[in-house]
Amino acid sequence: MHEVSIIQNVIEIVTQKAIENNLTKINKVSLKIGELSGVMPESLKFAFESCIKGTMLEESSLGIEIVSALGECKACNLEFPIEHFHKLCPNCNKFCTSIVSGYELYVNTIEGD
Repeated sequence: MHEVSIIQNVIEIVTQKAIENNLTKINKVSLKIGELSGVMPESLKFAFESCIKGTMLEESSLGIEIVSALGECKACNLEFPIEHFHKLCPNCNKFCTSIVSGYELYVNTIEGD
């Protein structure tokens, strides 16, 4: 389950940012996760609850925003929803080579005291 290592990295990032900003307690962490990232939100939430024990995030909550997968057709400039194995433009039927969003995986916001 690679979600545990992802959360461990999130804890490191959040802790470092908290120290830089003189925070002693984290109340909420918000992540953005793309539909195509391969990360399972429910597994991420489970890993978060397990890994925050004994850290400054111990009583914090985790918010997850799912980012839709979008492609842009370079032939007709249409932006449209895509899937892993379906990236054909619905307008001109050309294969999408430009992914606009869907692979994101990052800490979006941190709330703390």
